[in-house]
Amino acid sequence: MLRAFALLLALGPPLAQAQDATRGAALYRALPGNPGVGSCIGCHGDPLDNRNSVLRGAAGGPLIARTINAVGAMGYLRQYLGEPELADIAAYLATVVPAGALEVLPAPWPTSHDFGLHEVGTQAPERSVLVRNLQPRGEIAIGAVVSSDALAFPLQHDCPLALPPLGQCRVRTAFRPQAEGAAAARWDVLDTGGRPLRGGTLRGQGGTTPAPALAWDGDAAASELIDFGRVATGARATRSLTLVNPGPRAVTLTRLRVTGPDAARFTLAGACATSAAAPGPVRLEAGARCALELAFAPTLAGRAEGWIELEADARNAPPLRVQALGAPAEQPQPQPQPNPPAGPPDQPGSGGGSSAPAFLLGLALAIALLRRR
Repeated sequence: MLRAFALLLALGPPLAQAQDATRGAALYRALPGNPGVGSCIGCHGDPLDNRNSVLRGAAGGPLIARTINAVGAMGYLRQYLGEPELADIAAYLATVVPAGALEVLPAPWPTSHDFGLHEVGTQAPERSVLVRNLQPRGEIAIGAVVSSDALAFPLQHDCPLALPPLGQCRVRTAFRPQAEGAAAARWDVLDTGGRPLRGGTLRGQGGTTPAPALAWDGDAAASELIDFGRVATGARATRSLTLVNPGPRAVTLTRLRVTGPDAARFTLAGACATSAAAPGPVRLEAGARCALELAFAPTLAGRAEGWIELEADARNAPPLRVQALGAPAEQPQPQPQPNPPAGPPDQPGSGGGSSAPAFLLGLALAIALLRRR
């Protein structure tokens, strides 16, 4: 019996402890179960941004299980995630753990781009990634920025050899499908020794015929930026957006939401918006338009930033960057008190013109009398 037990230990964990990082990535983005279950990414965001210390889950499924048991709001996940699923998610998180402490590494966003469906031989419009040094002191040495498939996903960048404190640079990526079917690659920021610091994923689909295209309508399409400016805490500001399917074919929209480290500070509402409560998919008919309302209602002061990203079986419109500044509410200023009405000219304290000269004359007489004595 003891020999058998020792043999089991030597063989390692039971087969139920799966280690499928690809399946773990899918589980992280969309949990199993009926619509409305939610997703890990809905609360934690992209793993590279380590919201709520999600990268600690790379230590293994048991740690994730203990976290689910300890956090009341996560308890419902026990009915959807067993040991194999938790092991897969841990395996996925282990693939995205960056080298070094997150606080001293460059911070990129968006860390994933899905270009959608494009005809082979064409090039999708460029997408931008902002790479920032969030440290108030200390440079970050950058050796190179590379794509794992420079043919299908070429990139250019303006990152310096040393990214200064609180500085940023821009990585521009594109998609040139080389063959029909799914294509994927990674882009990485490398240090001077060639080690990856931070990076992200690039995806697209090659097709043999022109694909339907989704597009943003109005000013947002031209600038790819929605700026709320300064919004007082306790107030609510909104912007109207329109997503258009101008082509002759219907499109299935699987994702349309705000992402990024500050995504929770914005809300996106509309018939084609997706969320943890309504994960999709949504069908957008040929020629249809979908009205959306983006809102920012700060409860705390500070800068907020996010990206509106979408995924569909079409040429995806580029993400829209969203920014706003939550500002302390202005305190009401005290109203100036009106001046009291002036009294008769000779009344003491009335502010009249004759009382001051009379006082000075009396003072001069008193001084003269004292000198005579």
